[in-house]
Amino acid sequence: MALLVAATFSQASAQSIQIRDAFREMPDSLMPYLSKNNRLDFIDFIDSGMKAEVHNQLGGTSQMLSLGDDSLSIQMNSSLRVDMVALDSVVAVVETFMVDSIYGESRVHYYSATWQPIAQPVLTEAQQQRINRLKLQNIVKRDDDLLKKR
Repeated sequence: MALLVAATFSQASAQSIQIRDAFREMPDSLMPYLSKNNRLDFIDFIDSGMKAEVHNQLGGTSQMLSLGDDSLSIQMNSSLRVDMVALDSVVAVVETFMVDSIYGESRVHYYSATWQPIAQPVLTEAQQQRINRLKLQNIVKRDDDLLKKR
């Protein structure tokens, strides 16, 4: 009986990462642009209905664009956007690097709830499609913005 309770507790704690909690506890080394205070300010500003903008560690301005139950988006600067998505027991961090052209590049990093790197997470087809759409959406959005300026 004790083994069943322990297994159930372990399974429940391994599921359903809350993106707010993960973002709060994210090590500074994984997102050196933002201090823990910056991350907490983002959450407070969004919750208060304010523009979520902070002065980052490199002397620029970063803006949280959205904060949902399982995802968030931050425009770190004009060339870097970071999206985080909670996928059950995995946090996916999508970094999209943009330059002043129609090309961009996204990198995806996966972490456990305790921010340990995961090389090859087991994702469902729907989860993988969500990550792929996010990567493409960021590049297409940047392309649209550039074409409007021309």
